[in-house]
Amino acid sequence: MQGRSRLVWLSGLTALGLMSSHALAPIQPDPHWIKAAGPEWNSMTPEAKQAYLAGFLTGSALQQAGGAGSRDSASLFETLDSLRRGGFQFPYAPNVYAARINDYYWWQNHRPLPIWYALREVNRDLKRLTQRDSQ
Repeated sequence: MQGRSRLVWLSGLTALGLMSSHALAPIQPDPHWIKAAGPEWNSMTPEAKQAYLAGFLTGSALQQAGGAGSRDSASLFETLDSLRRGGFQFPYAPNVYAARINDYYWWQNHRPLPIWYALREVNRDLKRLTQRDSQ
């Protein structure tokens, strides 16, 4: 009886150890934003995609305004307002980019490409279509 209870006890410890080692498996960190590609995009919720794109567009607008010579917050505000009316480098709303990037990553050969690259390609195509339609 003592040998049997010891076997049950050891079996229980072994099972507990296996379960806890699986539960404590290292969590895969999210890839750096510069490396995030189609698989990461496709795993995002619609809300996360909108937040990602809003952040990207804000960063792009600030970089563009800084490149235009904004030195303080007042001139930055004026430059951003002027760019809003006159043309951001990435002028479309986050939902427009989200829809187009979803289409972009539908193609299997695009999935390894980073999200920033997909945004650049989608933006270029949208601008080309807009210019062609306005002619």
